[in-house]
Amino acid sequence: MAGNEDGTADAPSPHVWLLGSEHPSADRSILWDESFGNLNDPDVLVVDLTTMTEQVLERIGVDKMAHARESITDKLFNGGTIVIVTQPHLSAERPDSRSYSNYTILPVTVKTKVVPEGTRIKVESDHKFKAYIEVVKKFKFQIDKCTLNANTEHLSTPLSNIRLNEMPGRTITDYSGNRLGFVLQLVGDNHAGQVKRVLETGRLVFLPPPPPESVDDGIGEILSAYGKVPVCGEAPPPWAEKVSFSKADQMQDEIAKLEASAGEIQSQISDLHSRRDEILDHRRLLYAKGIELEEAVAAAFKALGFAEAKQMGGADQADCVINMDTSEYLHGLVEVKGADGWTGERDIVQCVKWVEKMHGVDGKWSKPIFVPNQCRKKEYDMSWEDRLQFEPNELDYAKTRNVCIVPSCVLFEATRKAVDGEAPDRVEIAARIASTRGVLERVF
Repeated sequence: MAGNEDGTADAPSPHVWLLGSEHPSADRSILWDESFGNLNDPDVLVVDLTTMTEQVLERIGVDKMAHARESITDKLFNGGTIVIVTQPHLSAERPDSRSYSNYTILPVTVKTKVVPEGTRIKVESDHKFKAYIEVVKKFKFQIDKCTLNANTEHLSTPLSNIRLNEMPGRTITDYSGNRLGFVLQLVGDNHAGQVKRVLETGRLVFLPPPPPESVDDGIGEILSAYGKVPVCGEAPPPWAEKVSFSKADQMQDEIAKLEASAGEIQSQISDLHSRRDEILDHRRLLYAKGIELEEAVAAAFKALGFAEAKQMGGADQADCVINMDTSEYLHGLVEVKGADGWTGERDIVQCVKWVEKMHGVDGKWSKPIFVPNQCRKKEYDMSWEDRLQFEPNELDYAKTRNVCIVPSCVLFEATRKAVDGEAPDRVEIAARIASTRGVLERVF
């Protein structure tokens, strides 16, 4: 799409949608509780976050937000413009206790900082949204951080080294230089033979919000900047609304039925997105470390039938606990470790320490289980042998101290089999882990 520096088309006038509120100048207005439709359709998408309260955020839910983010990401990578009327960062919790925010709808991570109210705003005289800033007049927060976090695997983009560059001369600040708004240009490298070129594509435009009483005027100025003006005409009197047509009433009934069906379909789509993402999260077993890897290990054991498996997360306890229910062990205590290279004997020693500590508490022995994610940055499954490589001293120690080493890639393959329909036998898996001293190369 040809356009000027802020992403508007030269001709004809761009198609502009407004998400989060209503305005007569927009080609389409969508409220948060409505079906969003395909957000790839407009040339410019204006996202009004001023209407997204904590209650609205919880009511929308993370699935609908994530589904919208996919469309917005696709739009950004294909030259579209997304204008965001910002608000302070708000968060809500998913049913699985993981949080999401009012910015989850965007392919970026945004952090804001509340500041004392200010009224002096700096903006270039030729800024596209200077008239809008005149409506804003004051501010109560600044933007501390904005980084690209989009998952681009599903996008058919030829770009590599994808990044966001802040466009010079388009930053809106207070008089101390703190950012209140800015324009980010998505860029990436394109290799044509041996020649590398930097290609530019979509834009994210961040704007500070107007006062509540002036939001409608502010939205109007944004739309006006893209050539959108309200269609003038005399509003019908109240009595005219009562005059109807049988055909119009019939069409309204059909609209209501289609909207109901659209809601059901959207719910099914959101549910499939959520279930798909839950499955794909198991891939973290191959590349993650720290808390993410701990979460993935607990989720993998649950998929294998250990419904009680839980991530502990404390610095003074094992990373994950499962019930073994064998004649030898009541519990399995799991130590998780991700490494760019290889793990060491000290990591296996830590696993044994958890067992000894637990024995001192309840007088019962637990099975020490070590789940390493070695060579985590190497491509899978070409790195299988590297991921299963351990030094002789590590193997000797594991065998001496009765440690079962389950490489995270082995746990991943077992989880993939379970997810794809092969029923795991929990009792058999527990017995296999209990009897293994050293590396377990197949869970089931």
